[in-house]
Amino acid sequence: MKKTFLLFAACILTVACSSRINPENRVRSSGEENVLHALYQELKEQRPELGALEKEVQDIDRAKNESLQEYYQYDEKNQHGYSMAKERVGMIEDSLLRNSIELIINKSQYAYEQENAAMSLAAATLENRSQSLHDHQEALKIILTLNLLEKYQKKQLPNPASYEKIMNRYNSTIHKVDSLLLAK
Repeated sequence: MKKTFLLFAACILTVACSSRINPENRVRSSGEENVLHALYQELKEQRPELGALEKEVQDIDRAKNESLQEYYQYDEKNQHGYSMAKERVGMIEDSLLRNSIELIINKSQYAYEQENAAMSLAAATLENRSQSLHDHQEALKIILTLNLLEKYQKKQLPNPASYEKIMNRYNSTIHKVDSLLLAK
């Protein structure tokens, strides 16, 4: 079990310290680079359809953001207007008049919310579709880069023979230490 763990740890260390340029070999020890991101960037250079897809996603996001920004500003102004009206109605000292105005404000706000419900739902739907697209795009990136990572693993697995030699040296030296301890 110890040998397996040491072999596994050594493999991880070897993979982490590799810095070849080939997409199947790109791994850096510094931790500064996201390996999957780097692999995907190289895939985009090799496969133009991935770059085109990324541009399309950016274009859709830009259009969504512009469209929703207009709606959010509209809604914010209306919500602010109702908030200010409710704040101002508190300044009316005549309780009958204040209650009447509060009812008018509440009725108007309810009507606005009813009218606005379709737009609010459309905005939420756009946000959900955007998130869904980004989730699918991320899944694509993961799957494509994992394929490269698996190829790297198969082609670049270090030969365990050198580890076994070092392990034998450790075992021998431990045995010598134990012998010296017994001979004290």
